[in-house]
Amino acid sequence: MSEPRAVATGLGTQASPPAQPTTCSTRKSARGTLAYPGRSLDIRLAQQSVFVQTFALEGDQVGQKLSDALLSSSAQDKRILADSFTRIVLSDRFRYSPANIFDGGLRHEAQETERMLHKLKAAGVAISFTNPYGLSPRKLLSRNHKKLIVIDNSTAYIGGINFSEHNAAWHDMMVRIDEVDAVEFLGVDFLSTWNRQNQVAHRRFDKVEFFTLDGHDNYRAFERVLDLIDAAQDSIFVESPYITFPFYERLREAARRGADVKIVTPEQNNWSCFANYARRESARSQIDLRLYQGRMSHLKAMLIDDTYLIAGSSNFDYLSYRLYQEIVGIFTDAQVIKEFRQRVMLPDLANGVAVDCDASPAGKHWLRFQIKVLDAALTILT
Repeated sequence: MSEPRAVATGLGTQASPPAQPTTCSTRKSARGTLAYPGRSLDIRLAQQSVFVQTFALEGDQVGQKLSDALLSSSAQDKRILADSFTRIVLSDRFRYSPANIFDGGLRHEAQETERMLHKLKAAGVAISFTNPYGLSPRKLLSRNHKKLIVIDNSTAYIGGINFSEHNAAWHDMMVRIDEVDAVEFLGVDFLSTWNRQNQVAHRRFDKVEFFTLDGHDNYRAFERVLDLIDAAQDSIFVESPYITFPFYERLREAARRGADVKIVTPEQNNWSCFANYARRESARSQIDLRLYQGRMSHLKAMLIDDTYLIAGSSNFDYLSYRLYQEIVGIFTDAQVIKEFRQRVMLPDLANGVAVDCDASPAGKHWLRFQIKVLDAALTILT
């Protein structure tokens, strides 16, 4: 089997994605396009099918770019899967809160989103929403968090970028996969989700393995990730806006064993409690914490011993570990890891301000306590 064709890149702009995609060719057997997928030519040039899965889908400039690309494609089978979260939250704002319900700008964005969806449906693009809300704790909290694009069963993107303006302005990463068997595996997962059959699946390909998580048995797949953390000999680099139990416990033990553990998380976090939580956990864990400067970073990746690159839609947090449907890839291709180090890890460490762990606030571990209580409640109720 040929090597997976994949490449990682950091991405994000202050306003909207770049007008021209950045491309690179690392070698003949491992090359990729470094670009925001909706702005690349891949969708427009699709011949058979385009499958798009996203957590957020909004009728702003970025959503409209995706819409235009789909409408201009001659592919016969075009589908969009979005989580029901995007029906009640736009631009990180709950549409029906008292503060937002009369907000003209938010109402306009909601109207534009509906117009965009209507236009797509009228042109034959099938659209479906996953995980409708319900009254049980699991129905309320369990979301389909996958970000996936599969084109002609020959090219796929996985990562963290949603189709919304504010998310595209964040620092983030997508990985492009061109290895046919791996792309087919991801396409099967998309169709399974489309048919309301969330699945746990694992396939190992040459220099990459993929896990798809159903939100119920995620911990089985994450055993692989936790085992890699436990086996780390030299170094662990983690970048994620949201890191919680049980990952901090394993990272703490790795640091105590002598591994060089570095974490990059955004100082301007859209959930500020996580930045404070990171300070407190790092203070008691001998972890080198860097606060990413300038804007929100939504990038999620872990590099262990410069040998295993873990990337996909999943944050290293409790919700991904226990409740969300996710895609996790473990890449061992040396060239992909080299690209990640050069394009993501080293620049982001340089852009991060080191936190003096001894001076970090001790405080009460309120978020950690809440997560533990939630974990106990879900264990009892499900």
